[in-house]
Amino acid sequence: MLAVKNIIFDLGNVLYDIDFTKMYKEFKKLGVPDFESHYTLNKSDELFFNLEKGFINEHEFCEGFRKLMHLPIEDAKIIAAWNSLLIGFRKQSIDWVKANNAKYPMYLYSNTNKIHCDYFMDQFQREVDTVSFNTLFKKPYYSHEMGQRKPDPASFIYILEKEGLVAAETLFVDDNEPNIIAATSVGLQVLHLTEGMSIEKDILAYL
Repeated sequence: MLAVKNIIFDLGNVLYDIDFTKMYKEFKKLGVPDFESHYTLNKSDELFFNLEKGFINEHEFCEGFRKLMHLPIEDAKIIAAWNSLLIGFRKQSIDWVKANNAKYPMYLYSNTNKIHCDYFMDQFQREVDTVSFNTLFKKPYYSHEMGQRKPDPASFIYILEKEGLVAAETLFVDDNEPNIIAATSVGLQVLHLTEGMSIEKDILAYL
């Protein structure tokens, strides 16, 4: 196995805590009792994949949401419930990134959307640091800007080619098994960050 020269991080439940259960409860309050049948980590209605790939904007998402759920919910309430998934940054993990990003070129690859991205970008500057979150990385890759998302192997190849990275020299860190499997399929080294693990405690064994 080659020495790791580059690191690509996932965001949710790697550098940032998310809580699907909290979001499901908020949508239930709005009259959507089974939101988990429409949106989960690995299986979602097309509306949500389209948002994560940047194919629709916030207004189109809210219009599509009302049609999908057959409910006349206001945009602001949809967005508030949608953002309730977002809890906060793992500050010790962020500190590790800051302390080591001169040693290892670091990248971010997140399945997200502009609504969530705007929220956590602002949250980072309110709660963690005055600089932009994006400055922690040599280059952040967001699915809604790429028009691609994990676990499509082609999306990993796109980043490797764009950055001129050797897959076998690059460590990919993610909490989601399908993404880990896809990353492995294109030759990346992987760290599957499961519950109870953290970057600052567990990544050194891979470096």
